[in-house]
Amino acid sequence: MESYLKSKKIFYGWWLLVGSTGVMVMQGAFNAYGFPVFFVPLAASLGTNRGLLSMAFSFSRLESSLLGPFEGYLIDKLGPRKIMYLGFAIWGLGFLLFSRVNSITTFFMVFPIIALGASLAGFLPAITAVNNWFSKRRAFATGITSAGVNLGGILVALLVLSISSIGWQSTSFLLGIIIWIAGFPLAKIIRHKPQDYGYLPDGELDPVVLNENLSSDNYLQVESSDFSWQQALKTPAFWLLASAHGFSLFIVGTVSIHQMPLLDDAGITFEMAGTIVAIMTAIAMAGRVLGGYLGDKFGRKLILLACFSMMSIGVLLLATTKTVSQSILYAFFYGLGYGARAPILVALRGEYFGPKNFATIMGLSQPIMVIGTFFGPVAAGYAYDLQGSYTTIFTIIAGLNMIGAILVFFIKPPSINDYQS
Repeated sequence: MESYLKSKKIFYGWWLLVGSTGVMVMQGAFNAYGFPVFFVPLAASLGTNRGLLSMAFSFSRLESSLLGPFEGYLIDKLGPRKIMYLGFAIWGLGFLLFSRVNSITTFFMVFPIIALGASLAGFLPAITAVNNWFSKRRAFATGITSAGVNLGGILVALLVLSISSIGWQSTSFLLGIIIWIAGFPLAKIIRHKPQDYGYLPDGELDPVVLNENLSSDNYLQVESSDFSWQQALKTPAFWLLASAHGFSLFIVGTVSIHQMPLLDDAGITFEMAGTIVAIMTAIAMAGRVLGGYLGDKFGRKLILLACFSMMSIGVLLLATTKTVSQSILYAFFYGLGYGARAPILVALRGEYFGPKNFATIMGLSQPIMVIGTFFGPVAAGYAYDLQGSYTTIFTIIAGLNMIGAILVFFIKPPSINDYQS
């Protein structure tokens, strides 16, 4: 593998992109979109309410986000592959234990194990590797990788079928085995930095080559200026990016958990709801690639504003849906906006702060971003328990998302010279 990796005929970054995308497919199928499918049958089996289960989902995100800085530091120091190996081991074990859950107490004991494993085997290590191996094509490569989440989301329909056929506990046990079988080979493909194998980002082999065809974004100047995490924390760009991202996650966190229950309440069958989620994730997958491409070519702030706006429109459509046709309209607006925004927000950090400490800086953003992913789902769950409807709370989070869009306009690229002592 190592000798082949050094081959100059095929840039290994493309193979790494395949591996990282495969990892994100698993994240979409078994975590981001897949695990909330357990929500309705789990609540019925345990005899509990949605607010309590929503709190468990939110606490898992809180756990992952608070560990973000530590996880990011380990990824930058040890490399993403070692962290992924550990993550897949824990994640698979968590699902095996989840198959034995028979009370709300055991659920609260087991679910953090699943959340920890999914975090260590997921987004941050995969996207760090991609960030290191690509620069001029960073947003596009990030879009392809993150599209894996949505590709995995399309498999939700199969997960729904499995739960309907063999039950949620047998399905959980099966997922644990699949995670082990598929996860370790995918992690083996991941590599930390291209410089270790005679490459520069994007497959360039000679620094002189990098001085040709400079982009309008002053590629070389940004790439040669790696911020330390301490310097990054002093920049307005860090806080504005994290806050804008966090406001958008009020919607993302809430929708990922509550869209299936909401569609169920709207009188849409469990199977059709799974199909609508699959349609939304397919559109989001295309949106991620499109957003990455546009992010490398055109103004990012304008694109992000459109993305945030489409997300809010989609959520309002979902909150008031009574028909399959309106639900599909939700899938289009939300899916396209949600998908396209993600690679741009992530790639901006790599472009502004450099790749050297990317995982640590991204990890430091997570405690800020978790405000949306934690409070959004919990508020929606308890609002439903109190009002019997999601309409009011979904309208509120649509507005919070637009606050994030406003913050985007104030983001300016930081200069390393302003933060050197």
